[in-house]
Amino acid sequence: MFEENYVLLADAVIVQAAKDYRRASTPQIREVLKNFFLSEWFCALTDMDGKKLYNRLERERRTKRRRKL
Repeated sequence: MFEENYVLLADAVIVQAAKDYRRASTPQIREVLKNFFLSEWFCALTDMDGKKLYNRLERERRTKRRRKL
């Protein structure tokens, strides 16, 4: 039961980081979040591939940016 709560908390941290990346208004904020996705802490929170998640978020951002132009 307690372990499930930790998993839910870890998932919430990752979901919030992804939302923050999508809403980031400066390259510096995106860099901080990129460092999180590629960090050992991220690996401790989940089995998810942080590099793949970061690449997906960056592709989304670039695609969205191109549509605005």
